[in-house]
Amino acid sequence: MMTRLARLAETLASIQANLAGLAVLGILVTISLDVLMRAMFRAPFSATSEIVSYYWMVPAVFLPLMFLEISKGHIETDLFYQHFPTAMKRIARLIAGVLTIGIYGLLAWFTLEQALRATAQGEVAMGVNLLPIWPVRWVMPVVFALATATALLVLVKRVFGDDPDA
Repeated sequence: MMTRLARLAETLASIQANLAGLAVLGILVTISLDVLMRAMFRAPFSATSEIVSYYWMVPAVFLPLMFLEISKGHIETDLFYQHFPTAMKRIARLIAGVLTIGIYGLLAWFTLEQALRATAQGEVAMGVNLLPIWPVRWVMPVVFALATATALLVLVKRVFGDDPDA
């Protein structure tokens, strides 16, 4: 069961990381289109700033969270940890894991409230054009909810697994 869940989490993390890469590509294309239109037609692409900051940056930054959680890609400081006995390492991983789950869970909750509010209000960005941004608000609660579940899986693996340094 845990192996199947771990594989599912790895697959979802890979999909999210690839989507983040596509968002970076979207940034590149949007800005290139703006520069091209500005240079050739003296008419810039009108919503570049809004599209990049709302539609491309949020996924590019937050979608890789699940991948980082699975691959231990977050910044770690193990100055003292490396000298802990095995039992103390498990306790430290348990505390860190519970804190991680709590933080991701709170972020999922708060961003869900924001997404619900933005959807109800039909939130738009006011730039050159009115750009609906409420759909993008749903990226964060989904990402944080999946990161919460992944952190739980990682916690179980790292605390209750055989390898103390997993």
